[in-house]
Amino acid sequence: MLFAYLTHRMKWRSRYSLIFFHVMVRVASQGLGIAFGILGLRNTSVFLAFLILGAEGYFSLGLCAFRFLVSWHQHNLASGTSWLEPRETASEIKPNKSLKLLVFIFLGPFALLIYRNNPMVAIPSILVIANLAIIIGGSYLAGADYNNLDSPDTQARLRVSKITRTAGQGVFLACNAILLVAILLTIRTNLRHGDRSQRKNRAPRVHPTLVIIVLAWFPLMARGTFGILQSADFKLSYFNPDNYTSSGFKPSFTVIEYGLGVLPEFLTCVLLNFTYLTSRNDPPRDSKRAESVERLEMHTPLV
Repeated sequence: MLFAYLTHRMKWRSRYSLIFFHVMVRVASQGLGIAFGILGLRNTSVFLAFLILGAEGYFSLGLCAFRFLVSWHQHNLASGTSWLEPRETASEIKPNKSLKLLVFIFLGPFALLIYRNNPMVAIPSILVIANLAIIIGGSYLAGADYNNLDSPDTQARLRVSKITRTAGQGVFLACNAILLVAILLTIRTNLRHGDRSQRKNRAPRVHPTLVIIVLAWFPLMARGTFGILQSADFKLSYFNPDNYTSSGFKPSFTVIEYGLGVLPEFLTCVLLNFTYLTSRNDPPRDSKRAESVERLEMHTPLV
């Protein structure tokens, strides 16, 4: 990706920068994981930073998938806009940004009731709240006494952490399900009406970018399912002393973590990057003339 940015094949102000951010977060997380493996449980601050960045990596990847679908809508739908993120007029953009910020500051999650017609305002806001629950649950559990798991304080911390982390991961999983519904609706529209990148004399077919986004959804869903299991089952938790030896993680725990946690994120990231190849011939997003012409074409039955 750095090569693509340096050679101007990718723009910094593009959807790929969100993937680049995810990669940087994941690299930092793995670096802290190596440091934690060397220092051991005696350095809880490194351990907490490792867990927090791991959660941020999954959070950012979920947003990536939504953003890639929105970008496909903007480049390929006849309207030139996405029903996940309706476009505002130039006069509305600046005041609406300030208004949205104020509404979310004062109303918190209840602001979603106001912006329910704009999913890309609601979904990231919901994910932020879920991400906060996961971080709070992990931080609260870090202060437990693992030398005495049966103590009332440790058991209370385990219960609270399990509830908050599982709830947060459950919201992430629900958003993954919403993503699948949005992808399938987009594919149905694509098959019925085609898209702006297709020629008029061709029958509608599924755009290859949509196929890749569907494929990327499966490892993302596997990562979300593992997040639920890891939060609900203490045997899979980083906080379980039984998952450690004197030299670091047990090999079995490492295989599970990297096979069900890191690998699905890597596969999702690689697949989303492949959309660079399938979207190179997409129409420009901000061409008003193309929008008006294509809007008429999309309402004409294809033969």
